[in-house]
Amino acid sequence: MNIKELGHVAFKCRDLKKSEAFYRDVLGMERKFALKYGDRPEEERKGIDPEREWIVYMKVSERLFLELFDPEGATKGNPPDWDSFNYQHLALIVDDIHEAEKCLLEHGAPVDSAPVLGIDNTWQMWSHDPDGNKIEFMQYTDRSYQLVGR
Repeated sequence: MNIKELGHVAFKCRDLKKSEAFYRDVLGMERKFALKYGDRPEEERKGIDPEREWIVYMKVSERLFLELFDPEGATKGNPPDWDSFNYQHLALIVDDIHEAEKCLLEHGAPVDSAPVLGIDNTWQMWSHDPDGNKIEFMQYTDRSYQLVGR
């Protein structure tokens, strides 16, 4: 197998519109397209309005997307935590970590930890989305292990 790249990361959201607004207005992602329940076979819709949005694709970069799902069918929240075997966080690369912090603060978005230079020689800062999904912002340096190894 030859994996070429990561295609998307998907989240089921408590409030699809609120999550879309966070990723669009705060993080600057572009809404690429949406699928509606009407795009699914009728037997899979379970009486849901066919015009209701099911999935919204947010463009992270040219071929990488964040897939935001409507909350239909969800019965409990499962925010990531370090003590569980599950999803841990989404990491986004930025050009300027301090500018990213400023942008989050200007939009009233959470900054869970201020920028610090990590043990991997990469700047990092933490936030979370409206559903509690942890987001790491990273700025590579010329000494970042991700670029030069260890």
